[in-house]
Amino acid sequence: MVSSADKKKVALSIDGEKKVPAIDFINSIQHIQTILYNVGDYLYGNPFRTSGDFPQAVKDSCTLLFTDLKLGSVDAELEVGNGQVGITNQGTLGEMAVCTTRNLMEAISRFDISKEELHNIISDPHRLNRLLKEFYLMSPETVSPRTVSIGFCGEPMIPLSPNHRSTLKELMHKPSEEHEKEVFGWVFDLRVDQQKKIMIDTPEGQINCSYNSLIEAEVVEHIGKFVNIKGTTRLHNRNYIMYIDTEDSIEKSSQYFIKEMSIETHRKNIEWPITLEFEKEDDLYIASNDELGILATGKKMSDVIQDAKEQLFILFKEYVLYEGKLSESGHSLSKKLKGIVGDCRGFL
Repeated sequence: MVSSADKKKVALSIDGEKKVPAIDFINSIQHIQTILYNVGDYLYGNPFRTSGDFPQAVKDSCTLLFTDLKLGSVDAELEVGNGQVGITNQGTLGEMAVCTTRNLMEAISRFDISKEELHNIISDPHRLNRLLKEFYLMSPETVSPRTVSIGFCGEPMIPLSPNHRSTLKELMHKPSEEHEKEVFGWVFDLRVDQQKKIMIDTPEGQINCSYNSLIEAEVVEHIGKFVNIKGTTRLHNRNYIMYIDTEDSIEKSSQYFIKEMSIETHRKNIEWPITLEFEKEDDLYIASNDELGILATGKKMSDVIQDAKEQLFILFKEYVLYEGKLSESGHSLSKKLKGIVGDCRGFL
């Protein structure tokens, strides 16, 4: 089992030349840093960003710091600079990012890996392509005498060879097979021309969803409503589009279920999902759970859901972790929260 200290560790070795150009070493470190920021951002629940900076919480947790450096051929030891103690078996966000990157590195080191298998590690196809590109740029070219090896979690380093470079290039340009997807969101636009498309605002951002003309009457009824949609995603003109073709693919529902509580870089899966009842007033989303007293509002659905997760964490901290005396109603809420969260090891 990997220790908490090892979960923070990253190692880089560049060999095969008597002197490694400083710029090549710096670029390799930059690629690893970009990979960890992207994986951390993905694990934090943020949609893929094509531009702009990463959130400060992600940078605080996933920024690499040197712990050792040997010159000549370059051997560098680094670790993520997250000083917070992990509160779950999964650890902090930085530790989770390092371990997930290790899983991805192990997968792409196999020459027979498929893109569908990689989706089991990083399900967002856009994010996955960005990560593959960073590994590709780190890999030595065919004529290079250099070897680049990377290690994570204190485990043996894995080399990247010119053969990996060609495999990664093929994976980057290979569209993923269509896969099933289920989303919750607000239908805010509808096209009934030849394109037959609805626009849905979801926790992942805005999604285009094409529909079969045979179910147009049913789809029209959902404009301006919260819905659950089950369909398939396919690559179309370099973008992923969702497709639905039956009446059962779309249904009205104002309920969203959160399956974890989180605050800053701390996350914990919960035993029983919490129901959030969604409403929309003008340009504001409102999510509530009357039983627990959770109420969150905001213009972005993702922000509202994150706020609700943080409120749940605060309730848990105040009514379960609190060591003082609770009122009768406080005891009742504490018992309810323990039942929802489940295993409290790592907290108590």
